[in-house]
Amino acid sequence: MAVFWNDLEFLKVHLSNLQKYLENVINLPSKNVNNSVTDLVRGNGKFVRAGLFYLFSEYGLQKDDERLMHGAASIELLHLATLIHDDVIDESNKRRGVETVQVRNGNRNAIYAGDYLFTLAFEETLISALDKSDIQLMNQSMRLILKGELYQYDDNYNLNETVDEYLRIIEGKTACLFALACRQGARLAKADEVIVDLAEQIGRSIGLSYQIIDDILDYSGDSEKTNKPVLEDINEGVYSLPLLFALETNRLELEPILTKGKRLALEDLNNLKKIVIKSDGLSRARTVANELIDQANLDINMLPDGEIKNYLRKLLNKLLKRDK
Repeated sequence: MAVFWNDLEFLKVHLSNLQKYLENVINLPSKNVNNSVTDLVRGNGKFVRAGLFYLFSEYGLQKDDERLMHGAASIELLHLATLIHDDVIDESNKRRGVETVQVRNGNRNAIYAGDYLFTLAFEETLISALDKSDIQLMNQSMRLILKGELYQYDDNYNLNETVDEYLRIIEGKTACLFALACRQGARLAKADEVIVDLAEQIGRSIGLSYQIIDDILDYSGDSEKTNKPVLEDINEGVYSLPLLFALETNRLELEPILTKGKRLALEDLNNLKKIVIKSDGLSRARTVANELIDQANLDINMLPDGEIKNYLRKLLNKLLKRDK
């Protein structure tokens, strides 16, 4: 977290305080489960959503630090709850460089822990809300996240999944929480309504591009840096944008590998990676990510001039060039 936000000292202070608050507020009844969850909070996560929340809060006309703390906590708790549940579904061993909750405590306890965090996220929303629309927005965002997961489940192992279907999935799974973070950062600080709406648009574009870059890194990244096994999603039947583009141009080579079964050998995964790269799957996915970043930049240009606007531009560049 500290390294990612090194350019803005005030933001590092906010996020450090938020991390301490989360460690205290989580307070699960089981000591072992609680330690597993708080270790995730202390792990090498970047707090991107909370960071964006606080960046957009700088456009506020009436900033209440306590309200903002609760608002940022609601975003991070919701995100953390979905990660814990994802790790159960995907049978993941590591998250943020540490063992996942279900590896340390079993699936049942991990599911309960995720559910518990959902309740905390809504509690923080209730505390921070200006009116009932903030609670409704949190509810709508949660519904979108779950719809994204269900859309993805329906498309598992689907060799005919379209790019539009993929974008619909990541709109729910990833982009809506970025949009929520940016919008609520501005809104809870009582920014002008035009800025609140712009923040939501910018957050959505950033979230979509962030997920696409994540999917690109599955093929081009160093697993030591990304803390993810090689092409883990492929074995779960999750076909991301680089693979979908490669299937359009090189189905003949890819289909025999993808139809082998649910647990591909490492050799098959490495061959698949090579085929996706040579079929321009990564470069075409990168083009889509760049277009989304360009759209975010156009919207950022409409924000008031100043340090925050300049840093948002730098942040987009950093996200685009990240390697983990």
